[in-house]
Amino acid sequence: MSAETIRNQILALFPAGQRGNMSLLALASRAQAFSDAQTLQARVDAFVALLSWLRVRDERIPEFPGPVEPGTDREKRLWKRERVWIAILENSNEIREENQAAVAAILEATDGVSLFAQSGLPSDRGLIPETMDRLSRIILPAPREETDLARIFLRLFPTRREVDRFFSSPPDLIERLVRVNAPPEGSSAWQKPVESLLDAICLLAARIQGLGLSEKLRVRSQPGRVQDSPFYRLSLDSDMLVDAVQSNQGVAAAAQSWKATVGECRAELGTIVSHLDARGVNLDIVYALDVIEKSLLRMEIIAGVLVAQPGPPKVVTAQRLMREVIRGRVRDGSLWQLGHDSFHLLARKIVEWAGKTGEHYITSNRGEYASMWKAALGGGLLTVGTAAIKMEVTFAGFPPFLEGVLAGLNYAVSFVLMQSWHLALATKQPSMTGAALAQIIHKCRDESTSEELVQYVARIVRSQLAAALGNIVAVSAGALVFSLLWLGLSGHPFLSEETALYAVNSLNPLRSGTVFYAMLTGVILWLSSLAGGWVENWSVYHQLPKAIAEHRLGTALNPDTLARISNSFSKNVAGWGGSIVLGFMLGMTPVFGHFFGLPLDVRHVTLSMGTLALGIGSLPYASWGRGKLLMAFLGVAMTFVMNLGVSFYLALRLALRAQDVSRSDHLEILRTLWRRFRASPREFFFPPAEKAQVAQTDQ
Repeated sequence: MSAETIRNQILALFPAGQRGNMSLLALASRAQAFSDAQTLQARVDAFVALLSWLRVRDERIPEFPGPVEPGTDREKRLWKRERVWIAILENSNEIREENQAAVAAILEATDGVSLFAQSGLPSDRGLIPETMDRLSRIILPAPREETDLARIFLRLFPTRREVDRFFSSPPDLIERLVRVNAPPEGSSAWQKPVESLLDAICLLAARIQGLGLSEKLRVRSQPGRVQDSPFYRLSLDSDMLVDAVQSNQGVAAAAQSWKATVGECRAELGTIVSHLDARGVNLDIVYALDVIEKSLLRMEIIAGVLVAQPGPPKVVTAQRLMREVIRGRVRDGSLWQLGHDSFHLLARKIVEWAGKTGEHYITSNRGEYASMWKAALGGGLLTVGTAAIKMEVTFAGFPPFLEGVLAGLNYAVSFVLMQSWHLALATKQPSMTGAALAQIIHKCRDESTSEELVQYVARIVRSQLAAALGNIVAVSAGALVFSLLWLGLSGHPFLSEETALYAVNSLNPLRSGTVFYAMLTGVILWLSSLAGGWVENWSVYHQLPKAIAEHRLGTALNPDTLARISNSFSKNVAGWGGSIVLGFMLGMTPVFGHFFGLPLDVRHVTLSMGTLALGIGSLPYASWGRGKLLMAFLGVAMTFVMNLGVSFYLALRLALRAQDVSRSDHLEILRTLWRRFRASPREFFFPPAEKAQVAQTDQ
């Protein structure tokens, strides 16, 4: 049949009055071009043009004459062009056969190994090379490779929007579209795609074997010989499955053995993840685990296509495979998706480290609640000295960089001393307790454990309030006493009147950037908790506690001394790391702001309250000004809310995402907590009596 005959036959299927319709003529012309193409390049171009035209919403093209098709009016409008083309192919054997022959010619001339074995899967090169490669593909044009089926599918579905539109269409429409375009099941055109599927199985098995047996994963796996590893045996079993499919003998037995090995590989992955607590984790390990897990899933889908019985089971499995590779091919160019996948497990492990530190800041009974008040009062008193040194450094006239370093060193030493002396700083708690709370939420998502969750949240709230109030009371009283002692001993106020007025006025939330600075400080507090988790993970990954305990200095020192140092380092490394990072971020943020010409500063509630009290103690009573003081206290209150609220929100949000807690779970948790707060608000502020607590635990 000639291409012109195809065009005429398409038009002949419609009434004479509709044959001049511009949309119908355009469809007939594109179908003609696809059938008339003689080279692979021309055929691919025509096929891409045809499908791209079909995706456009069109109200003008006439309905195909015949019975009314099922579906809503909206569905008929959205996919009208596709429905008309499908109806044409279903009602004309000659046009359908010609169209299927053109599609078969494309399949016979192209290679689908990269489509099935690489599309949507991370490469073996690692995160940084993969990032650079994706970035270059975004910036630079890619050469045409007509024999690569993956490139063709990328042209057919160039954006996520196109993919989502196609797979959101009615299932019966997709099934009909595939049926009228794909060659018949027994066609020789399927030989090349089947060979590509078999090659993809072998290629994926080799990738998994290489990654699974690498040293970074082998030391975290079950101990044993390499030959006994399921990653090693997967390649052998995959070869047996491929041979069975090619010879069509023993397929069921080979598939069963292969599935068992895949299950063992997944169990080994679980072992590796469970050993991350003892061995630590880095981006290379996360990336390798992601590659293995996604490759196993792809192999399962491909194997399902190869061993499925002809008919609906094979069609359904094949559609699932195509959905995976088409979506994956679009994701291959996404930097955001790469970052999300690679950082997910790393974020989860760092959040877990931070959560372990956060458990120390949560009180369970009245004794611990009283201890929290004592620790907070001690932290507030220590902050008096920190605030006093900060004011001296700020107004000493040092160069900006040196001022930032000295201020950061002042903060860092203060925070490390608090950590070492078991004192509490309220604003360090939210980011830690947020991570701990997310772990509890992950365990308590069903209604049977909601009571445990409510009790845990109540403990966090009252612990936070105790720490915050203890800090504020102690730093306020301590700063005033310090100012009076300084005045009595030296004969002049600690701060000059100009400096004291600046300390008071700088907290005015209406005439300064206090609210924004307090929010920025909340972000810094959150980042410092991540830094603490990362430092602990880093020390575990490099086995620093063990290295300290087994250091060669042990010959000169008592081994027990090294063991105590190692144990202390292991317990405090996260707190020390987070404290040092927090201190220098607070000290250097104004310096960086000044360097880049940005109005950046920090507002830490305890330090702000300390500087305010120092300012009040250094001013004569007549200079206070009731309005100025009220606005300054309002600024401190807003700083308190922003510091704790922002850091807790960011920590909780990251932790919930790392723990895979869904949005619906978020809402249900909030409703549960609100009902409990209305019924018993007191427990969110004060710990219950010991008997009441025991009764709640027994319930």
